[in-house]
Amino acid sequence: MTDINICAIIPIKHISERVPGKNYRQFNRIPLFKIIINTLLESKYLKHIIVDTNSDIVKNIILKEYSKEKISVYDRPESISSGDTPVNLLLENLITKLNLNYDYYFQTHTTNPLLTFETIDNSIETFLKKKDIYDSLFSVKKIQSRFYKLQNTDIVALNHNINELIPTQKLKPIYEENSCIYIFSKETLFTKHHRIGYKPLMFEMNDIESQDIDTETDFVIAEMLYEKNIVSKNKIVLITGVSGDIGKSIVSVFKKNNWFIIGIDIQNNNDKNIDLFYKKDLTNNNDVKYIVSNIIDKFDHIDCIINNAAIQVCKDIWDLSYDEWDLTFSCNLKICFILTKELLCLLKKSEQGNIINIGSVHSLCSSKKIAAYSSSKSALIGLTKNLAIELGEYNIRANAISPGAIKTKMLVDGLVRNQNIDIDKSLEKINNKHLLKEIGDPIDVAELCYYIIKNKFLNGTNVVMDGGVSIQLSSES
Repeated sequence: MTDINICAIIPIKHISERVPGKNYRQFNRIPLFKIIINTLLESKYLKHIIVDTNSDIVKNIILKEYSKEKISVYDRPESISSGDTPVNLLLENLITKLNLNYDYYFQTHTTNPLLTFETIDNSIETFLKKKDIYDSLFSVKKIQSRFYKLQNTDIVALNHNINELIPTQKLKPIYEENSCIYIFSKETLFTKHHRIGYKPLMFEMNDIESQDIDTETDFVIAEMLYEKNIVSKNKIVLITGVSGDIGKSIVSVFKKNNWFIIGIDIQNNNDKNIDLFYKKDLTNNNDVKYIVSNIIDKFDHIDCIINNAAIQVCKDIWDLSYDEWDLTFSCNLKICFILTKELLCLLKKSEQGNIINIGSVHSLCSSKKIAAYSSSKSALIGLTKNLAIELGEYNIRANAISPGAIKTKMLVDGLVRNQNIDIDKSLEKINNKHLLKEIGDPIDVAELCYYIIKNKFLNGTNVVMDGGVSIQLSSES
């Protein structure tokens, strides 16, 4: 079947009467039209996607973010850009102007964001198996309800005996065209001047995927259903410290692999890759209680917790206050314990739960002015080992990563603790101390996090990634 050439067509108009700008309005943090495009790209049958639009906003986003080999944009002529123009006319114009000659055409709308690629492929397979009998396919939703009409002043039952009350599930179903899926040939379209041919096949869809956005209320409901559906299907990761350099990279890697991301940071964060963000202080007990309670209410499972948030106070031991010591341990160690303990109920519901604690090479070898930081990271390795021992029976793994010098703001802040220091010379000195003559990048840490997730036999391990610097017998000058 994959030898059949099928092209997908998406008509997208710029102006929407009932819901202004709905086709490019933010839906689950991305423009609505991108939802259906991303879904179509997952289909194994669609050879190409053509977007028919009169919206410069839509056009510019597509040209910037998608491959031209996969998606083309057709500039809809102004003469047929009114809201009254029939879709069938748009399709005829597009196919004619571009001189398209595919075996079949698959047409859908941006307003069906809950449509899945599995359903798309199922509809195509269903039609291709019966294409010798039927000339087209359109999707429907089954309705079993009591219908009436007003005839003059009388109420007339349409599909049941008004004097015989039977359960609705026993009523003969009526099928509603849900404007979600149309499959047709060029011949059918140009002969009948309609997507639905002379001998169409009805393809039944469930209520969720049939959800169409036509009003503001529809938009809200669809977004809620979409988020719930995505969460139930995807792996879920909780990442702390998402606004830092390493945190940003971890978010990027996991989003690239289609994980649902919960992010926490004391700093603001507008990263669209984060699906749910908490701007909270993890050293504040009330903030932690709120986060935990909210997550438990929203989610039925969590697959991974990555404890990345950390602070580093750079002071000599005699200048380090008790409060600074306590704060460091609270952020770098205590919160890792609390989040694990309180969210263990969700980790247990994962097929394989994971805890990854971001430590430091300073748990192995330390230096001046970081007593609290080094001590807290050493304790974190101990906690990791105990978590691995105690949670293994629940199929939950715990591992740590101990990075060395990484190109981050924290590294630079650590260097400037001496106001007279030359940053460039210090970085060069650090580079030269490494066997590889360069320090690490945040993406290196992020990719190792994901590798640990994928390697199901890593457990209770502290992976040191410092370019080999900690194995050298050298002292700080």
